[in-house]
Amino acid sequence: MYVPTSLYPYAGGTLKSKQNARLLLSMRYQLDDLQRQIASGKKSQTFGGLGDMRVSSLTFRNQTGITDGYSSVIDISSIRLKIMDQSTNELRTLVEKARGVMLETRGTGGYPEITAAVKQVQAQFEQMVTSLNNQHEGLYLYSGRTRDVRPVVDANTIMWGDGTNAGLRQVIDERRQADLGVTGFGRMTTNLVGSNVTLAEDAVGNPFGIKLVAGSVGGAMSNVTVLGPAGAPPQLDVNFTGLPLSGERISFTVQLPDGKTMNLGFAVDQAGTADDTVFSVGVSPAATAANLQAAINARLTAIGQGELRAASGLVAAREFFAGSVNNPPQRVAGPPFNTATAYAPVGTRPTVIWYRGDDDALVAARDTQKAEVDGGTTINFGARANETALRESMVALGMFLADDYPPGFASTQDRFDASTGRAIQLFNSTGGPNAILEINGDFGRASSQVKDAETRHEDRKVFLSSLLSEIENANKEEAILQLTSLQTTLEASYSVTSRLSQLSLVNYL
Repeated sequence: MYVPTSLYPYAGGTLKSKQNARLLLSMRYQLDDLQRQIASGKKSQTFGGLGDMRVSSLTFRNQTGITDGYSSVIDISSIRLKIMDQSTNELRTLVEKARGVMLETRGTGGYPEITAAVKQVQAQFEQMVTSLNNQHEGLYLYSGRTRDVRPVVDANTIMWGDGTNAGLRQVIDERRQADLGVTGFGRMTTNLVGSNVTLAEDAVGNPFGIKLVAGSVGGAMSNVTVLGPAGAPPQLDVNFTGLPLSGERISFTVQLPDGKTMNLGFAVDQAGTADDTVFSVGVSPAATAANLQAAINARLTAIGQGELRAASGLVAAREFFAGSVNNPPQRVAGPPFNTATAYAPVGTRPTVIWYRGDDDALVAARDTQKAEVDGGTTINFGARANETALRESMVALGMFLADDYPPGFASTQDRFDASTGRAIQLFNSTGGPNAILEINGDFGRASSQVKDAETRHEDRKVFLSSLLSEIENANKEEAILQLTSLQTTLEASYSVTSRLSQLSLVNYL
């Protein structure tokens, strides 16, 4: 601040007078500026008034704006992640309850308990469909990138179809017919010629039914020759050259459509293991062979009403739930279905598409929704209803519910146990609580990243605010001292200038 040390007589038009006026005007401007600084707390109303620090001010303000933008993204992402965490926990609880119901009811032998279990699982299934259609701000959580598309059709349509497209129950029923075959032996044939019993698959390359496992024959019987399984289609021959002894047994292994293997044992007069089916020695080798054929037929029939039925349901349910808009599910060629030996061309048989959302196999489910919460830090929080953990849970529930458990049938408990056994296996592996927990863990890790980023931004904003304060904010105490000093100087200058302006020769004399 310049304070003049000398003033000259005021006279209009003189150079010195003009200089004095400029000095007074400059001090007046300084006075106004100090008053503004005291009132606003800012050094300047414009960036230009900050001088060399204007670039730093603009830079720090830009960085603050970027940080505020990230903070807004974090606020939205935090809400979304909380919703996803709650939703996946809900799904995990639903399948946990369904698994518990199945475990409690297996082997009970009581129709009322089975009926109650079915009703409870049905409720879990319907609620799971509802949960997979959850929304946030009008957008679906489990539809991948197509967040405006409802991802899952309603539970009734999934199970029963929509009048044009087949539902899960029809798809499973057709597959069961194909696996069971005309005779109910799982597409196996038995034949008796003299004292020779033959067990064979019904066609070469048939994708349906029970399969013989090569090299699986075990045990031994006196006066019996066993050949195979071998040939095309595979065949097992048991030839009685005499009569076997009581307690002797033979066994072989078969594979069900879902890949599960079963050891089938046939023992003379008394069982040696829990896998054995007992048959009697006849009066002749041919009669004994006939008894073995009857035992094999009975065992295959029992498998067809229990384990094979459940295996067919599992395979068909997996094929059904593997379907999406761009990938229709496989269907058995037919009708008729009990003699089918191939699948129908994909897409030629109308089938309910249970999942309608984004199904791009090249993009991971989590990558379908992203948010940048800091420079170089991106979180992924997308989800699809058809990702493995959720889809396999739907398979387990759907397979179980697509079967019937009628009262008064000896096979009902076996059917129930076979179905729940496979469902529980899915719940303990690729689907179920633990698998869904992994999805929940993905959202938990993303939440941790968001919290870390939020902390960094808060610290950054405090730091930038401090720098901007130093650059832009006025020191009120200093400004008040300068104002007081300038007011005193300006008043003195006005007084002196006023007196000098009144000087004249007359007054001087």
